[in-house]
Amino acid sequence: MIFLSILGCTLTENISDNEYISNDLNELRWGNDNTSSVIILAIHGYNDYSKSFEQPANFFKKFNFLTIAIDLQGFGKNPKSGEWYPLESHIKDLKNQIIKIKKAYPQKKIYLMGESMGGAIVISLINSTKDLPIDGCILIAPAIWNFKERNFFKSITLNFISKVLPNLTLDGKGFVDVQASDNLAMLKKLSEDPLFIHKPKLRSLNGITILMDQSFVDAKNYLKDPSYNTLILVPINDQIVPRKPLIEILKKPDIKKNIGQKFDLSVHVNSYHMMLRDLNGDLISNEIKEWILDNKNVSFLNSFKNPLETLINEPYYHILD
Repeated sequence: MIFLSILGCTLTENISDNEYISNDLNELRWGNDNTSSVIILAIHGYNDYSKSFEQPANFFKKFNFLTIAIDLQGFGKNPKSGEWYPLESHIKDLKNQIIKIKKAYPQKKIYLMGESMGGAIVISLINSTKDLPIDGCILIAPAIWNFKERNFFKSITLNFISKVLPNLTLDGKGFVDVQASDNLAMLKKLSEDPLFIHKPKLRSLNGITILMDQSFVDAKNYLKDPSYNTLILVPINDQIVPRKPLIEILKKPDIKKNIGQKFDLSVHVNSYHMMLRDLNGDLISNEIKEWILDNKNVSFLNSFKNPLETLINEPYYHILD
């Protein structure tokens, strides 16, 4: 039943007055629409929603970055929360959001930032679309995972049961003991958050495994010759998404040679899956800020030094690694 712990994180309180409805998707904004130099379009993780970016967005705001975070279909305050929408729907929505933002702010730089499942969606989007009006992509603990290949019988069982009982909801408590962050106060808020989906439906659980399988395929293709400035941030103490699937991709010769050349890899030894909301989350946000401002001069940061070796050699914390 390890799939019950799949992905996602959140940090929320009640929605504040920086809430919008945008093309039928709920949206939150932090920063100044008029004076900001950079826009970050943030895409949340599984069972999560837009408010989860509050901590990093408030940090970015200090440097005149505007963060726009949306609730993906089936999550947050959107209608039919808890229902599953396929990857293709999310990709279409993100394309529409990017075009809308670029039309409203043609002179501003735009960066996509996807966390966990959001990172998986972003990698599939940028692999399939090479002419997006964006300046770069940031993948936070991305859910790049060939789940079916590595867990064939679990995958087949989940797929079968989800078709027989698609609306059955399951609670992961008691099945899996994982820690998503060292920020215990935030985790307590998470456990009490009514907008976080605590009991996903079987259809949704099956859907996220299919989405992750596709992101694995897309990552293998995209990282051979990235079309956009791309930063991947990986926490070592990730107990939600296993590390070995990403390592498998990064070790391929035609991808390994691109690390630090055609895309950047940043590995954080003390970080958990919810790395932007960890106790040291602002340190991670600061590195993202440095990369956005000058991605050619980040090699002085420790997390960018020998990242693949660190990724391979550090202890593993996921039960399936």
